[in-house]
Amino acid sequence: MNAVKERSTLKYKKVSTEEELATFHRIKKVSWDEKGFEMEYAKNGSDLFLFVSEDGNYGGTFEFTPYGMWTNPFMKNLFKDVVTNDMKVMEVDSFAVLPEYRGTLGRSGISLMIDYAEKNGYTHAIGIADPNVFRSFNDSYHILSVKVKDDVFYKGAYAVPTLFHLKEVYENKHLEKYDWLSTFIEQKEGDLVG
Repeated sequence: MNAVKERSTLKYKKVSTEEELATFHRIKKVSWDEKGFEMEYAKNGSDLFLFVSEDGNYGGTFEFTPYGMWTNPFMKNLFKDVVTNDMKVMEVDSFAVLPEYRGTLGRSGISLMIDYAEKNGYTHAIGIADPNVFRSFNDSYHILSVKVKDDVFYKGAYAVPTLFHLKEVYENKHLEKYDWLSTFIEQKEGDLVG
């Protein structure tokens, strides 16, 4: 008899107020300072998300930006020979988790990336990843993440220019190797957050 493994349910909040934006930047700054990255702030045209921990506090961030008019010139130049017309691409940025919430909320962020890509029809994402995060995408989460250029020095540290193959994941999320994916409940106005 095969047991059915239930996916865990995680909460997130799409940033919609100045207070939430300040929280987003505070969490990102803590994480980025720790890694030696110079802080950068949210881009126009981006969807920003906060992750809600089990204790009800915000503990992580992620930013998704459609590739194109809102992509900064550095990223466009870095990926111009990688992105093809048959791809629908988003830029991923600001993936940050406070130290006390790493593990669960890290997985939460990666699950949201897949969920967001599927709901919005993105086939791929581009980003520059911390080398340890890059390895975890491939080794722990089995998301095909391809290093497309030599490491770049960006905002104070070396990072891996990466093409993430997302459609491959959401079209095969029934496979055991993706059993880490979580389902989501969006936190609505009025929900209590510590």
